Amino acid sequence: MVNLRSLLFISFVGISLVLMIVTVNLQIPDYAKIIFLAIALFVDILAASTRYYSYLFIPLTKIKNGTIVLDTEEPFYLSPSGNALIVREGNEVYATAFIKIPVYKSATEMNDEEKVDFARLFSRIVSLSRTPFKISTQMYLINKDDYIAKIRDRLNLIEEQYQKALVDKSTTTGAMERLKGEVTMWHNLLESIGRIQSHALLNYATVTALGTTEEEATALVNQQADEIAAGIGAILGVTAPLMTGEEILLVTQPDFTIPFSTVSESIRQKTVSEGL
Repeated sequence: MVNLRSLLFISFVGISLVLMIVTVNLQIPDYAKIIFLAIALFVDILAASTRYYSYLFIPLTKIKNGTIVLDTEEPFYLSPSGNALIVREGNEVYATAFIKIPVYKSATEMNDEEKVDFARLFSRIVSLSRTPFKISTQMYLINKDDYIAKIRDRLNLIEEQYQKALVDKSTTTGAMERLKGEVTMWHNLLESIGRIQSHALLNYATVTALGTTEEEATALVNQQADEIAAGIGAILGVTAPLMTGEEILLVTQPDFTIPFSTVSESIRQKTVSEGL
């Protein structure tokens, strides 16, 4: 089986050699030669980078050639209130609202009888409104960048205090041990969080209303969503708020469902595990 990393390296080196040969043998202006040599140098840098960043190049070799454009217009946008998605089709406007359904107990924590009771509660939710609506469950990856940044800041602060304590002769042995233990704790926490992907489960309901204007459609869908949310809250004994802003994008946009940093790390881990 051909090693894709080696194949990429050879390909980039080959392209660079071709550019250099073309530059030497062709009768072209000096500025064109400089451009060709600059491109050859850039390709050489790409060849060298395949040793460490092959996990970024390899997926590009598997991309399909065709591109399908489903719609040249923006498919949807958030309403000014931020609690509904708006879609226009000719003279008609559709507004969709999203209702969060909090579930505070996992099925793994329930016995068989509790699971049956929980299923009955959800069957009541499905029939609580004459307005058609959909119930969905989505698992997504948590973007840990902000959390990791806070941990790093705290770790840097504690390490600075620990270094000052080392040169301060008035520091007691107990205080030194406490600072040393806290530094170790933050180091371990940072390492464990960076190594493990964090998942979260989101349950939600969606309802859509039709109107002749954006304001009418939004008002109608908000009214229907409030009624459904009240019914869900009464059945499950929870508060079921309407989702807004980034919460809505979380269930509609891949960039929010799978953060870019998480995607890059997943690609890198998959590439390493396959030995590419």
